[in-house]
Amino acid sequence: MPKPTIQILIALTGLCACLQAVESAEIRGTVAVEYQGMFDPDGSTQTYPVSVALVPAEGQRLVHRSPRVERVEIIENRMRPAFMTVQKGDHIKFINRDEVFHELFSLSPGKPVSLQLGKAPDRSSQQSLVLKQTGTTHFFCRIHSKSYARIEVVDTPYLQMVQPGHLFHFTGLAPGKWKLRLASAAGEIRWIPVTAMTSPAPLQLTITSRGGGNGAGKLRPRAGIAELYQERAQ
Repeated sequence: MPKPTIQILIALTGLCACLQAVESAEIRGTVAVEYQGMFDPDGSTQTYPVSVALVPAEGQRLVHRSPRVERVEIIENRMRPAFMTVQKGDHIKFINRDEVFHELFSLSPGKPVSLQLGKAPDRSSQQSLVLKQTGTTHFFCRIHSKSYARIEVVDTPYLQMVQPGHLFHFTGLAPGKWKLRLASAAGEIRWIPVTAMTSPAPLQLTITSRGGGNGAGKLRPRAGIAELYQERAQ
């Protein structure tokens, strides 16, 4: 075999090895929720998924996915789901399933939102918006005090909503340092430095929640707006 051909094959083999290393870098683990001021979670504990988002810490290139449509339905004067995380630019569709009017407004780092939803099943019972500002947006209803939702907006395609204790898994990453952003319905946002590598050991992470459950030896009701909503600096 001619020498130039051998050199090309060696170079291609090295390139394939490098690409395989990039594609095989990953970050995985679980997130446990610690309920503040509680003995043990019980049947009165309202559980919500945990948001896990991954952002570069060393300038890694991100390829954002196409915008998705996420739904928030209002049923019996409650927004469901009451907590979610979306990628910047995703569409949020609010759908009123009740036979009463709802008037939504927001508290957020971006432009305030005001939506009037007609009675179901009228066409005016559905309204959509795009959240273009990263951070936390809190939605309330001016008419029904128990209607509330918290939506986190992140500027990364690496985003998963997982139940506490279930595995999150990001694959196909560029090796190196990244940052995990953890958020829960009634908890603070937590940032954790991590490293993407081949076959990493699973991370075991925790986040604190203030909502619901058995606290101070007395049974507390399921978490309401006062516990889910905590006004915090952005």
